[in-house]
Order: sequence, then C-alpha cells, then structure tokens
Amino acid sequence: MLLIAIHVNAAGNGQQWMDARGWCCFTTVGKTNADALATCLYEAAASQLPGHRIRKDYSDDDPDLEKDFYIIRHTSCPAVLTENLFMDNRDDVAFLESAEGSQAIVNLHVEGIRRYLAQ
Repeated sequence: MLLIAIHVNAAGNGQQWMDARGWCCFTTVGKTNADALATCLYEAAASQLPGHRIRKDYSDDDPDLEKDFYIIRHTSCPAVLTENLFMDNRDDVAFLESAEGSQAIVNLHVEGIRRYLAQ
C-alpha cells in the first residue's frame, strides 16, 4: 500500500498570473520509505515532462523536497505529495488543460508507481 496526494501548486494569491513553474514531490522530513517512491516519481517526471522544470533538493542525497504535510505525515504507508506544475502560471495551465498535458501527469504517476513496485 502507498499514498500519493496529487496537487497543483500556486505561487500567488489568485489575483494575477505568476512566473513560478515546475513539478516536484514532497516527502516528510528525514529518511523514510517514501524517499524511494519519490525518487521513482522524479525519474518518471523527467521522462514525461520534457522541457518542464523539475524542482529538486539534494540536500539529503535524494531529489525530493521535504515538508511535514499532514496527509503524508499521518499515514503508516509510504506517502508522498506531488505538485504538478502551477495553477497560476499561464503556460503551466495551458499544458495541464491540454490532452497531452493531462495524460503526461497521469503517465508520470503510473510510471513512477510501476518503477517503485518493481524494486
């Protein structure tokens, strides 16, 4: 069993278009079983989102960002939260609303899960 909370990020307050862009995946602080899942999702994002920024933080030797979001902190299975581009960036929204973009988001999650389960 695993948990993936799928979200779209935002950088502003909803009043204007912003410049922030990119995809990322969060785990909780510290080394956990979710780090391997996040790494698999990062590998999938690189293949499914060419040309898009992939936001990473290697300060703990893996690409995921860390934050103790309630939904991923309070679960007993490996849990991550993905931020799938920005809802207040005009280009990201256009991609997300396209058939190609929505399929890329689905594909990266499916591919990431498959990679994780194959380990």
